[in-house]
Amino acid sequence: MKNRNITGIIVAIIYCVVLYVFLTDGPPGEAPNNPLWVYLLIPIGAVVITSLFDYVIKFDFFRKKMK
Repeated sequence: MKNRNITGIIVAIIYCVVLYVFLTDGPPGEAPNNPLWVYLLIPIGAVVITSLFDYVIKFDFFRKKMK
């Protein structure tokens, strides 16, 4: 298994939780009124964030290399 970027995984989990809270929030007594495609932003955003940290940024806050 490839060494995954732990920082990207943590940021993606935080993104998923925050977006889920915003999407499921609604007025009291009413169901949230969002189109179905909006809920696809959760997994798509998580994949984009983890691949961004794995391939572009390449900085891992939790696994620093000592010089």
